[in-house]
Amino acid sequence: GVWSRSESCPPGQRLVSFRLRVEAPRGLWDDTAANAMAAICSGGSVLEGRGGPQGTWGNWSLPCPPGAGVCGLRTRLEPPQRGGDDTGLND
Repeated sequence: GVWSRSESCPPGQRLVSFRLRVEAPRGLWDDTAANAMAAICSGGSVLEGRGGPQGTWGNWSLPCPPGAGVCGLRTRLEPPQRGGDDTGLND
């Protein structure tokens, strides 16, 4: 894949919640898994990445407490399938 342009909160704001658009496993068909990410800034603006259209949006993460921001992400990665259908980032 290729990197899309970066997205940032307005100056003085921070990320406080995020969600992913994930395609469910398709069995024998080509799986894409995680396709896009969206985030909410502390001032209320929403950032949405330019990922693929496949999948459905998951729930928003629990918002950070006032004055705090997202300081890390936990991801789920599929190991190489050695000839099978690799998806990489799943959730």
